[in-house]
Amino acid sequence: MRKLFQVWLGLTLISMVFYLPFYVFSNNALDAVEEVTPDDLIPLTGTRLEDPERKHNLLVATGIDTSMTLEDALEDNKSLSNVSIQYAKGAEVQQAEMASGFKIVEATADIGNDRQMQIMFTVMPKRFLKSNAMVNGFLGIKITDGKHSFDMIDGVDDELYLWALFDKSGKHAPESIKRMSRQFDVLVGRTLEHEQARAHDLNPPAVMSQPAQSQSAVEYFEDHLSNTGAGSPATTQASPAAEAGSRTRAGNPGTGKIIIFQFEGQPAYCADEGEDGVNCRGDSSAFIGSGSYQDFMDPGSAICIAGEPDCKLPDYFPADVRG
Repeated sequence: MRKLFQVWLGLTLISMVFYLPFYVFSNNALDAVEEVTPDDLIPLTGTRLEDPERKHNLLVATGIDTSMTLEDALEDNKSLSNVSIQYAKGAEVQQAEMASGFKIVEATADIGNDRQMQIMFTVMPKRFLKSNAMVNGFLGIKITDGKHSFDMIDGVDDELYLWALFDKSGKHAPESIKRMSRQFDVLVGRTLEHEQARAHDLNPPAVMSQPAQSQSAVEYFEDHLSNTGAGSPATTQASPAAEAGSRTRAGNPGTGKIIIFQFEGQPAYCADEGEDGVNCRGDSSAFIGSGSYQDFMDPGSAICIAGEPDCKLPDYFPADVRG
């Protein structure tokens, strides 16, 4: 029994002497990503029902070098600089690695305009009696400028960005980088538009100025006119027939414009109605008479809503209301 144990121990030591150097110097996760080729990535991309051999033939027919390594493809691309292959970092990356047991490796390169391209993979690390690491997942291509980060692979068609990097002629690889950069510009523009729209919804511009709570709408404008010394707006002489055909329900000659604003949360309006000067109604109560403000306007009169960009209020409105 002792002899048998000695034989087993001797064989174990001999095997370890030969195996350990091989394990130490065999490829790790970084080496696996450096050496990955389109043929290795074909099973990791596209759809599940896609035939790998058919896809290989299609890539070859379009000028893709299916045996080119990722490291060579990136270093030969004239649109890229500072090419690096490294382990991804971050709290989310650590959580994903702990949950899956895989390593996450990213190939990064600068593409100009302070932007960086990141190609990310999952790698099955080498273990005891399994000395070679192997790429087993393609996570996508991202472009980032430090403020924004977008994934360029949003579907099977977008995988052309990846395959073009392995172009034999070297012409389509730089074009792939340019297209991704332009797509990044579009996505940044959409993001900024959404942020502006969200900010506008959360903080809408003031639509109208509120008179002092202690004043009625009529008193508010009468005080302004008396303080500024402005008299009633100038009136034009019209024939009795024309004047009779151009009167509001209030009985004053209309001038073709009525101003809508708010007073204490209720709709109010003012109109320069001729000899009577400025007439304001509403004053936190319902409109005088039946109907709406339209009943106090001549046909074809313009509605001017205070605070709207195209509403230029007359001079008899105070400056804080006119804006």
